[in-house]
Amino acid sequence: MAPTRPSPRSSDGDAASPPTVLTRREIYDLVWSQPMSNVAVGLGMSANGLAKICDRLLIPYPTRGYWAKVYAGKDQPQTALPPASGDVPAEATITRNRLPSRRPRSRMSRDERSRQILDEAMRIARSEGVHAVSLKRIARDIGISEAQIYNYYKSSVEVLVAIARTELMEMNKARLAAARNCTDPKMRYTLTTIAYLRQVSQRGEIVQELLALPDVRLALRTEHQERRRVNKDVLGTAFEEAYRVPAWASTFVGALLTAMSLRGGRLLARGKADLETIERLIMPGIGAGIDYMINEHGQRSAASQQVDA
Repeated sequence: MAPTRPSPRSSDGDAASPPTVLTRREIYDLVWSQPMSNVAVGLGMSANGLAKICDRLLIPYPTRGYWAKVYAGKDQPQTALPPASGDVPAEATITRNRLPSRRPRSRMSRDERSRQILDEAMRIARSEGVHAVSLKRIARDIGISEAQIYNYYKSSVEVLVAIARTELMEMNKARLAAARNCTDPKMRYTLTTIAYLRQVSQRGEIVQELLALPDVRLALRTEHQERRRVNKDVLGTAFEEAYRVPAWASTFVGALLTAMSLRGGRLLARGKADLETIERLIMPGIGAGIDYMINEHGQRSAASQQVDA
């Protein structure tokens, strides 16, 4: 049973809602799917409260900096869920309402409000386009003053940058997860390319709109360069270790294959072709490029030969 995301609360008070019962596995899947603060907002509680539940049920969760590394394109290991011992509860009951003996809460937490602002900005961007997003419009739609929203974001550009970061992180997370258990670099590159194209088919239109804005692109430039550097280093190391391909060759071929993938992604995001057509056009070229690099500049190691066998 997956929890439903609570509807935004008004500043006049919290609406009553039934408790949510989640198993250890369901909580584990949630906290490894997105930042803890986002999960906590969806459950109507604080991130600290959610962490305490995880500790009590022996549920591992990402450490500080995990999501920043995922956003940068660095594949991060996911700690497995250990079996529960006899005295560890199999599930947790999460209630979104404060106990009657406590003072009723009249305002959202900062994380909740920030999440609400971003959710509304995303709704506007998807339905009307990114140029329709403004702090005045968001404040009006969620029922707060324009002055209050400036406590969270100084401009609409900051909101759009935050949305772009979230979307790019989700794309990177899916791309890395697709090949996490694969050891052969050729297959890893293939799987991550397929995952990228499929993410573009879901998120590409809004990401393209966001990155077309000069201010958003400028704000993300350093992060984008770092992500490309990390990907290039990972690619070079993987092919050098598995196939003895020199770094210059993997860098050159990798740049060509990346350009091919990005071009396919742009066509997909703009609706110029569908996902099936792009995959049929791009993936044979990816495979042929990697094979050429290995055959011309590499030497298969014993480990890679065992993988192929």
